[in-house]
Formats: sequence, C-alpha cells, structure tokens
Amino acid sequence: MRNLAFLLVPLAAAAEAADYRGVQVEAVLESLRSGGVEILYSSDLVKPWMRVEQEPRAIEPRALLAEILSRHGIAVADGPGDSLMLVREKSRAPRHAAAGSPRSPAPAPIEAVVVSASHYRFGDEPSPPVVLGSAELESLPDIGEDPVRAIARLPGVAGQDFTSRYHLRGGTEAETLIRYDDLRLYNPYHLKDFFGIFSSIDPAIVSDIRVYTGGFPVAFGDRSSGVVDIAPRLTGRGYQGEAVASLFSVGASFDGAADDGATDWAFAVRRGNMDVFFDLVDSTLGEPEYHDVYGRVGRRFNDWLAVSASALAFDDEILAFDSDQEEEAVAEYRDEYYWIRADLGAPDGLGGRVLAAHTRLDSERTGSADLPGVGSGTLADQREFTIDSIQADGWWRAGARSLLQAGFEWRDQQGRYDYVDEAGFELLFLTPGAPLAPSRVRDIHLRPSGRQAGAYVNWRFEPVAAIATDVGIRWDRETLSDQDGSQWSPRAVLMWQPREDTRLRLGWGRYYQAQSVNELQVSDGQVSYQPAQRATHLVASIERDLTGAMTLRAELYRKDYDDPIARYESLLNTLVVLPELKPDRILIAPEKSLAEGAEVSLRYEKDAFSGWVAYTHSRVLDRVAGEWFHRSWDQRDYASGGLSWRGDRWEASFAAALHRGWPTTAVELATLEPFPLVAAGKRNADNLSNYARVDLRIARRFDLGSAGELTAFLEVSNVAKRNNDCCVEYELEDENDDGEEVDTFLDVERRPSLPLIPSLGVLWKF
Repeated sequence: MRNLAFLLVPLAAAAEAADYRGVQVEAVLESLRSGGVEILYSSDLVKPWMRVEQEPRAIEPRALLAEILSRHGIAVADGPGDSLMLVREKSRAPRHAAAGSPRSPAPAPIEAVVVSASHYRFGDEPSPPVVLGSAELESLPDIGEDPVRAIARLPGVAGQDFTSRYHLRGGTEAETLIRYDDLRLYNPYHLKDFFGIFSSIDPAIVSDIRVYTGGFPVAFGDRSSGVVDIAPRLTGRGYQGEAVASLFSVGASFDGAADDGATDWAFAVRRGNMDVFFDLVDSTLGEPEYHDVYGRVGRRFNDWLAVSASALAFDDEILAFDSDQEEEAVAEYRDEYYWIRADLGAPDGLGGRVLAAHTRLDSERTGSADLPGVGSGTLADQREFTIDSIQADGWWRAGARSLLQAGFEWRDQQGRYDYVDEAGFELLFLTPGAPLAPSRVRDIHLRPSGRQAGAYVNWRFEPVAAIATDVGIRWDRETLSDQDGSQWSPRAVLMWQPREDTRLRLGWGRYYQAQSVNELQVSDGQVSYQPAQRATHLVASIERDLTGAMTLRAELYRKDYDDPIARYESLLNTLVVLPELKPDRILIAPEKSLAEGAEVSLRYEKDAFSGWVAYTHSRVLDRVAGEWFHRSWDQRDYASGGLSWRGDRWEASFAAALHRGWPTTAVELATLEPFPLVAAGKRNADNLSNYARVDLRIARRFDLGSAGELTAFLEVSNVAKRNNDCCVEYELEDENDDGEEVDTFLDVERRPSLPLIPSLGVLWKF
C-alpha cells in the first residue's frame, strides 16, 4: 500500500493511510502545501464540497493533483517559479457535482476516516480481498462478473461455490447488513430460493465496496456479524457508458451531466444469460431468467445542498429441476427499491443526509418433489412485503481532531405469507430437530406488521497525534416479536500508531439483530418472530507497512452470542431445489453460540503488480442442550492468495483458495421396523474432503480512439478441475441377493461442487 498519510488531515492520518476516496480536495491541497509544494488556486475554482472521488494511482505531487482534479474539470499548469497553478480545463464546463453529486457536499465521515477494526476496502473498481486499493474488480476471476463474490476471498469469510451468499466470521447469511447508497437491501440475490447463485448488484453501478467483518461502528445497526456497504458509481462530465456481454450476462450502463454540471443522471440494465448458458451445455437443470434495472437523477442546488431520486429493481423467473429430474419448481421474484436522498454540507464542517425509501418485495413459488427412497411432496408459497423507511445522519467536524456523528432510522413493515405444503417421508432421522412423523400438512396464512426504530451517537476524536478513537452508543427497538424489543449497544474502538508504519487497533461492541418482516421461516413451520439475538465482538489487530509496497496484518477476534435466533438447515444435502420437503431438514435452536479466530495476511502493491496471501484459523460453534456443535460452514483452516498484473494492453490475474473440508454428519441405517430410521452421529463432527480451487482471468484491451476502449476477457473458474465436495446425497436402496431376498440399505454419496467453468466476454467503455 502506498504510504500517503502525509497528505491527509491529522485525524485521517491517524487512521487509515491510502484511503483517499472521500477526502476533501482542499485538505489535500493544504497538506501538499505544508509539505513544501507551492500551489496557487482560487476559491472560486476549488469548492469546499469537492472530494477525492477515486483512489489515485500517482505518487508524485503534480501527477497526483492532475489525477484527483481532472474529474472536477481542473487542470494543473506551471506557475511562477517552481509553483503549480490550478486552472479550469479548456473546452470543458465547470462541474458542480461529481458523480453521485449527493456524495460531494458532505460524504459520510465513515468513508473519509476509517478507525474501525476489521475493515476492508475495495477500490473504486474493487480489488481482491486483503489487497486494498490496487487491482480493479473487473480483473478478478469471479463467476458471472458478480462484484459481491469477491467478498468470499477475504480472511474469515466462508461461502460455497454455487452461491453468492457468504458467512462473515461464522455468522449466518442473514447476519450481514447489505446497503447500496446507504439504503438497506433485503436478500439481494437472484434465484433467492435456489442457492442465490448471483447477487443482484450490477458491477456497472458500483463505485466501491466497503466490508466490515466485525467491530463495525454504531451507524450500522440491526445486524450482528458484518456490513457490506456499496457506493454507487460516480458519474462523469458529459456523457459516457459501457456495455458488457459474456456467457453469464449482458448489460449496458450510461451516465452523464448537464452542461452546467448541476444535474447528473445514470441508468443501467442487465440481463442474466444462465438460460442461454444452460442451452449451450445442454443442461437439464432448468430455465433461470433474471434481470435488474437501475436509474437515478441528481440535482445540486448550491454548494451545500444536493438531491437525488433513485430506483433499483430485480426480476427473476425460474423453472428449476434437480440433477435427477426428481424435483421441479417454478418461481417469480420482484424486488423494487425507490428512494430520495438529500445531502447537505457546509464549509464549517457541518453536514448530513436524509434518505426516504419505499421497498416492495414480492415472490411466488410452487413446486413438487418425488425422490424415491427419500420422500415426496408439493408446496405453494406466496409472499408480499412493503417497507417504508426514513433515515437521517449528521456530523460536525469540530476542528481537525474531533468528529461528532448522530443519526436515526425508522421503518414501517407490512407483510403477507400464504404457504401450503404436503410432505411424505420414506425415512426419518434420529437427531434433535428433525421431523418426527412420516407425513405432514401445513397451511399457514399470516399478515404481520411492525416497526423498527434506531438512533445513535458517536464521537471520533484524536486526543494526541498517535491515537484515534471511536466511542458510540446505539438504541434499537422493534415490535414484530412478542417480547420487549428495546436494546442498547455501546461500542468503542481505539487505534494507536506508535510509528508511522505501524497501527494497532482494539475494538469492543455489542450488536443486536431482530428478524425483519421478510425473515419468518414459514416454510419450516415458523409462525412467530423471535426476540433479537445479541452478539458481543472483541477484536484486536496490528498492521505494519514492511516496505512502501508491502503490508502485514494480523488480527484476533471473538464473537459471543446470547439468545441466538433459531434456524432451519439441511443436515446432509444442501444442493436441493425444495429443502423444506426433505426429512433431513432440522431445527437448530442454540442456547449460545461462539465464533473466534486468528487471521494473518500479507499484501503487495507496486507498479503493475499486486497480490496477497492470507491464512485464517477459526471455529464457530453452537451450544444445544449443553453440547457444542460446529456450524455447517465452519472453515477451521483457510488459506488464500492471488496475483494480478496489468500491462499497457494485457492483464492477467489468478486467485487460489484452500481450506479443510466442509463439516458433515455421519449417518447409518438403524432399523427398518416399524419405519426406516437413520441414526446420525454428532452433528458436523466429520469433514468432507479438503477443498482447493484456482481461478484464472486473462484480458486484452483495445484502443478504439474516439469510440472508447474494448476489453476482451477469458475467465476460468476451477481451472485445475478439482472435484470439491459440497454436501452428501442419501436415499434408501433395495438390492436383491442371489436368493432373491430384498436387502434394503442407506446409500450415501458425496456430491461435487462446481466443475471447471469458463466464460468469454467483452467490455466496451465509451
């Protein structure tokens, strides 16, 4: 990582060096001046609301200024003597609002100064995990050009190949807060009930992704493991766009600003090509179709007020089968988000934002299963939710060493569940939480409604030059559950920088999470909302810049859960279309839970090369009836690494991952009379085979002159054709012996994860 701390204001210098995006341009200029660089400019040219919009690559002062200021229509010229003079670029109108002008007047202090432990940042075009601010997202070899899949490469993050969902430091998938433009997104995945293969986030609308794997600030509430905060892509002057076509998706995006720069707009649309891909490989898994649409328009009224209106919609239509054509499901999903955002900021350090939103989530699913030796059934599932919300955040920069933040949020939630199923099982499992009867009928109709509210206060200050700290408290309340839903969450982080190249952090905090209106597991028989669970985080880390290009980081963490939210899981086979119709679907209701681990990572960035290597040793446990069990995604030893190279025209990258096999449970047929019963050993006490995967991406850029730039790329996932186990398939089988007597046995087979998957595509930027 480049050592850029000398360019930041004192508070930022004590925090995260080289985290440039969001820093005030005036602060950068003044820091350069204090370092001996003479710069001449007019306050009519450089406005207080101007911020650094992209992480710069240059280090030399003149090149650094040119890179930062060009997006604001400002050029660097020679001044008197050895001075540099800032002038308006010729033949270009002044630009009053950078992309996403709402972020220009007063971006969130969290983005400008990072004190928190367990914070990872992906650059303007996101880079590989742990390698912060170097390679672009589009250079990553990830399936389906999905920006969210990059998160799974971070230390302490676990995820299966066939899903874009992930577990942050042992938490469930539902324990991660996902936001776009500061708006909370609910289960933002395509093919939601079918593994969530891809996220619903188009890379064309992403500026950067910030990931907190633990110890996150009080501004983020109602989730107990981590935060994925996605910022919208910034629009440029004039008009520009890009189009992409690959085996997995095709899409286009456009953005621009009016001649005076005060009005800007953006639009993007994308369609998934999985149905086309399945046709090409003659797959019998179904016909999945999905698309997403995004639009926004913004207006800056003056230097301290900007307003934008945005919309984001996801659509899915799915006909899905399992690999043996024994399960069939048809589903439709429609997610809609509409929001208006006002950003306010003034030169005196006061700032804030207000966001009002309307969210609508609709889904309809029908299906049937007929699995000989396992069970059969049908289901019909229809859900509708509306969520109206308002949130406000404000901050006051009381000098260079103090920052006060406060905010609140409120949500009104309405829902409708109509769920019916019939299921019959040909065997039952002798394990806690499994079905007890060979057949069942469910008919559930619910109309839940409730409210959530939250408020916080946070003080970020620097008592001395080498120490920075966050101290805050948060209050949350929800009314969906029957119990009193009011909670207080104190949190604190201390960072000490004993040397310019060394940073130590210690963080502690309490985190509450309540079920949202759409999180009731009615398909598993759940008819009431559970009280909020509580997690207590303790994080300690040290980061050392070994050289100007290499940084070493080590971190210890512990997360203790009280009253964890009960959940339902498949004991053996997770790769099924209708898991609620299977006899290995079990209830897990822990008394307590624990996640702890140690992470070590080394990252390198210099010139055209960047890379990383990381190792995590961890465990995540549930205590049920006084006994501790590993969670199904317990990833006890995990190593990852990668290398990226970017030349004038060519670029290449690879990423590798290795970890101990996923936990599984040993089972055997116990008896056939009066009904087939399967005895299960201790849950998740065994492991599948060790996991290893290498992914590769090669790309070639072509200069099209005035028509822009074209990039052709080839991506290969699992290039070594590794047969990684994902889960276990089971069924009762009959076999005749020589005496024509029937011998019934339990057939248990391991199922593989994804095979080698290639993808070809082109990206045109114009």
